[in-house]
Amino acid sequence: MIVTAQKVMFLLVLGTLLNCQPKHGILEETDFKFPYIFNSLYGDTIKSTLFKAESISEEFPIFSGKFKFNDTIDINPKTIHKVTQEDYLEGYTSTRLSDSVDVNGFEIYVDYEKEVKYNRFYKYDSTNYIYYPVYFVNSTNSKKVFFGKDRYVFGIQEARDKADYGAWRPIESRGFDFCGNGRWGLIVHPKEFVVILMKKYDGNYETEMRVRYEVGENIFVIKPFLGNIDEKQFSVLDSSYIQKELQETDGAAASWLFYGAVPKEEYWVVKSF
Repeated sequence: MIVTAQKVMFLLVLGTLLNCQPKHGILEETDFKFPYIFNSLYGDTIKSTLFKAESISEEFPIFSGKFKFNDTIDINPKTIHKVTQEDYLEGYTSTRLSDSVDVNGFEIYVDYEKEVKYNRFYKYDSTNYIYYPVYFVNSTNSKKVFFGKDRYVFGIQEARDKADYGAWRPIESRGFDFCGNGRWGLIVHPKEFVVILMKKYDGNYETEMRVRYEVGENIFVIKPFLGNIDEKQFSVLDSSYIQKELQETDGAAASWLFYGAVPKEEYWVVKSF
């Protein structure tokens, strides 16, 4: 079949136009993608270790900063950029916020495969631990607000207990904090994201995991991912602060200890017979 010069030119132009169209699944420059995250405080040769736990532990997920969309971020606590004063709401209350600034609209991503070296007590402790990052992303065109306290946020990890018909059970609880001061709100502008570090545990019990956070008056429960823990992490330690709180409130304390997650009753209910 003979193809005319006009047809050849048309096909070439059409092919060029098609190749210039955005391809499904490819992020444009203004879209969020997992950055290369590292901590320049520790070199590649510095050893780090997974966390070990044999019961539900009190935790303080680490707030590691706010960043603009970028391919690479450094979470070195010595050099990390400070939040500008105009974005920082000290001693926040929800009533101080306008209707146009809220937590709704965040996209939340978990990168469990990534191992991040971090030591929140690096000035006093030489042991470096392994965390994984969670990103609160503002891909909208309006400002959002994120909440925390001191250098941590309100959240825990939970996992499926395969021995309990696959029920979701907490493996962490809200950490005890006797001080009510230090709460803050943080304005997150469009095309910015917040980085949270969660502990990565040592264990051969492979199961689905997920994280849940309290941000303001909202509870976020994130899409499950596959991870490893110690099966003993579903248990509540005898005579612990967690067990006492559950017993004294007949389980009602779970709503704030675990942000709505519920541990197995056998670990804390006092039997009457």
